[in-house]
Amino acid sequence: MIKRSVFYIFLLIPVTIFSQTSIHMEEAADYRDLGFKSIKEYDDLHGFEFLDDAVEVSGSGLDKIVFGYHPFWGGSNYLNYQWGLMSDLCYFSYDVDPETGEPTSFYSWLTSPAIDSAFAHDVRVHLCVTLFSGQSIFFNNPQARETLTNNLIDLVKQRGAHGVNLDFEAVPASQGPNMLDYIAEFSTAFHDSLPGGILSIAMPAVDWSGIFDVGVLNQYIDLFMIMGYDYYWNGSSQAGPIDPHYSMTSGYNYNVSRTISYYQSEGMPLEKMLIGVPYYAREWPTASGIAPSSTTGNGSAYTWANIMNNTSGNYIPENKHIEPNSFGPYYAYYDNGWYQCFLNDVNSLERRYEMVNYRGLAGIGIWALGYDNGYIELWEVINESFAQGTQITMYDTLYDSGGPSWNYYDDEDYTLTIHGLDDEAIRLEFTQFNLETGYDSLWVYDGYYPGGYLLGGYTGSNLPPVIMSSELMTLRFRSDHNTTAPGWTALVESFLISVKEVKNPLVDMKIYPNPASTKLNLELQPFNSPVLVRIYDLQGRMITTDNIPPGTGTMQTDVSTLVPGIYLLVLSNDNQRLCKKIFIY
Repeated sequence: MIKRSVFYIFLLIPVTIFSQTSIHMEEAADYRDLGFKSIKEYDDLHGFEFLDDAVEVSGSGLDKIVFGYHPFWGGSNYLNYQWGLMSDLCYFSYDVDPETGEPTSFYSWLTSPAIDSAFAHDVRVHLCVTLFSGQSIFFNNPQARETLTNNLIDLVKQRGAHGVNLDFEAVPASQGPNMLDYIAEFSTAFHDSLPGGILSIAMPAVDWSGIFDVGVLNQYIDLFMIMGYDYYWNGSSQAGPIDPHYSMTSGYNYNVSRTISYYQSEGMPLEKMLIGVPYYAREWPTASGIAPSSTTGNGSAYTWANIMNNTSGNYIPENKHIEPNSFGPYYAYYDNGWYQCFLNDVNSLERRYEMVNYRGLAGIGIWALGYDNGYIELWEVINESFAQGTQITMYDTLYDSGGPSWNYYDDEDYTLTIHGLDDEAIRLEFTQFNLETGYDSLWVYDGYYPGGYLLGGYTGSNLPPVIMSSELMTLRFRSDHNTTAPGWTALVESFLISVKEVKNPLVDMKIYPNPASTKLNLELQPFNSPVLVRIYDLQGRMITTDNIPPGTGTMQTDVSTLVPGIYLLVLSNDNQRLCKKIFIY
């Protein structure tokens, strides 16, 4: 996409000001000002190139939701979508006339070939409805509210679509209760008319006005699409990452990690939570070439492909840097003054998607599909991170929500879950630990929380011991309402338990109690030949052997001589593995 000629003018004000314009609002206004165009005209404007390449999807599909916005100005970009790596397409948008509820436009919703292609590939389709101004007029007009509700339901039905996405932005605090009332009203009518329909909402990364009450919304919303971008925007007084993994500076405590922690602490179910990912860059003129730097003018948005095309010659490896506190990639170059351009690369997206997996989120949202026009790399990262059967953990560094440089935050209550493969164990080694003693705490579980076995709970500044678990480990962190500390850093590693036997997943075995104290009980269906019972440690060394006689389905084995730790119990019959279980002593 070419650099746009329409810009918004802001005073150089602090980055926490409430009048921020989101990328959704900014680009919608830009393209409305250009006037509605044909697909060919949009293709000419963006320099569309057909991508004669495809990603071979690993496993049998996606483990996560991949929810992508297809803007009405997308042209033929849909021809390059890797449909096997998408679950949901959200058509942007139905623009609301606040005085009537009627659309100022819904931009070829009824005829768009992108929607037809989504249906052909079994991808769910949603209609995004935008209300960016005149909120008090709309929310206080019962007739306009009713009109919008009826129109949206009719349009979804006409298209045979699956859902509606609410994008209500710049809502004044005074209109917060009225907005929640309308969402409840719309949800009831929508779900009554379309049982099984999906109602989603675009949530702000930071709820500046405090109007998006998660407790209320959770009663009516099926998916929360958190706009995990615009932390630094066109009017920012400092250049910085659009979506910082952690905070770049100590004075601006907003980042993706904290956003997820905040919404989870507010009660947003992880199985409903999507974190938005920007497929665009933001560039500012700056006072220097090293981040952080103050801006000397307004920022501009570019598509990811525009930067990769590098027609200016400025986006070269020699100009690329990584901001160390936020892990944000950026280019810095001098052209009659300094410029800094922040955008994601493959490595930063891998880190983001690891966070999605660790935190147990439902998936991601993309603004916007097609902004990687002509490139396949971003689809490959989705495949490597979210396709079924892909390995999630090998070796990584985990941080609390403050990241590598800053304290964690008040009022947090969240979990991180680390996955290995079936034949793996997890090893956790802390390299830093400093929590407010007695008030803030970290708990480690073998398995999920709740329900997993508690391996240890820690507070204060003593470094915890090395912790081992089965192929799944969960960390739960809690902080109270005041006093924070530097927090914790840990190295996590999954490694293979080397037991060379053939699996037979059709046989089920129960063991109890787990953890065991002195005796371990086994139950399984009887076999006509002896069943060999072997116990291995996590290094794959066989510790004990025993037999279950033919025709017997139960057995008790003595484990009192074992060293406390985690063990693998393997049953085999006629030289074939029947099943395996992890147990703790």
